[in-house]
Amino acid sequence: MKKEPRLCARPVARLICTETEMTVGYMYEWNNGDRQPAWFGPRLKKVRSVPMADMQNEQSGLDPVTGFIRERASG
Repeated sequence: MKKEPRLCARPVARLICTETEMTVGYMYEWNNGDRQPAWFGPRLKKVRSVPMADMQNEQSGLDPVTGFIRERASG
């Protein structure tokens, strides 16, 4: 923990359960550089994080790995 006070934080990553693929919380970064998870429920150990920039790509239809537009399933 740094000596600067924590005044404000912003979400920097989404925490996703590796078993269910559901969002289970967010990782926040404070103004002093500290990072802290915020869980929706109990803390989980098997999670992966997706940076917020990748979330914007998901919403736009871009594949976060390749950067190409994903084809949408018809149905």
